[in-house]
Amino acid sequence: MLNITDDKSQLKRLIEKKAQHPYLLKFIQKPSLDEDKLLLLWGLFNDLDVKSEKRDQYITSTMLVQIALDTHEIVSNSVEGPELPEVLKNRQLQVLAGDYYSGLYYQVLASVGNVEMIRILSSAIKKINDNKIILYQQRSIKDVRSLVTTIKAIEASLIHKLAVYYKQPAWIDVSEDFLLLSRLHAEKGHYLKTGRSIIFDILREMPSDGSNDQEELAPQKEQQVRFRFEKCLGDARKSLERSMQKLMKTDDELRERVKVLMEQTASIANSYVKEG
Repeated sequence: MLNITDDKSQLKRLIEKKAQHPYLLKFIQKPSLDEDKLLLLWGLFNDLDVKSEKRDQYITSTMLVQIALDTHEIVSNSVEGPELPEVLKNRQLQVLAGDYYSGLYYQVLASVGNVEMIRILSSAIKKINDNKIILYQQRSIKDVRSLVTTIKAIEASLIHKLAVYYKQPAWIDVSEDFLLLSRLHAEKGHYLKTGRSIIFDILREMPSDGSNDQEELAPQKEQQVRFRFEKCLGDARKSLERSMQKLMKTDDELRERVKVLMEQTASIANSYVKEG
């Protein structure tokens, strides 16, 4: 079995150093690194015949794109309405920071002349942003299947595009299922903490199963929403189990992370049964 701890730690330091900007860090929080996506990228590129130097450049560039997307996401999720001058300044700096991180990925790849990788990541960025619009406007999501497809596109398009380019279908399936399950757990945590979640909101707007009653009682409706969410979790768990079996080799850290997600899924399912 592979052990990626040292490699991943080195990559993480490299990415954080590249993303560090003293002025921005005076006003906005340090950008967070999505370690699940870093883990998947490391696994994908270590299944390929790519030299470590190139691997690090490609993974660093992809993670800088993710940091840029996450930074812009903070801005889009900010509270609407009148803002104090210092709040407005913070939002403006968040936008600039996202643009800065996005420019860094381009710089890294341009420096080694990899135009094809720039094209691949640019295509992924467009797909992610298009699906974020679909998710937040909620216009084209009529059922659970389309909701799941949209979430997968948002969470996994960067890795998906790379896996398609390198002809690694197993990593397409693993990344989509893994990141879908991870996102669902994040949404569940946010819902429990704040009572709000974009996914729960969309499920709430879908027609009730086997009911034409427009005046369905709120408690009954909410219970059905929660069970729909539970089914999404259960289906994602089963799909991830199947996907993991397609990989020729898997490092210990990825297996451990998948195990944690599986246990969380089982725990949530049991809590629903007890409450029901």
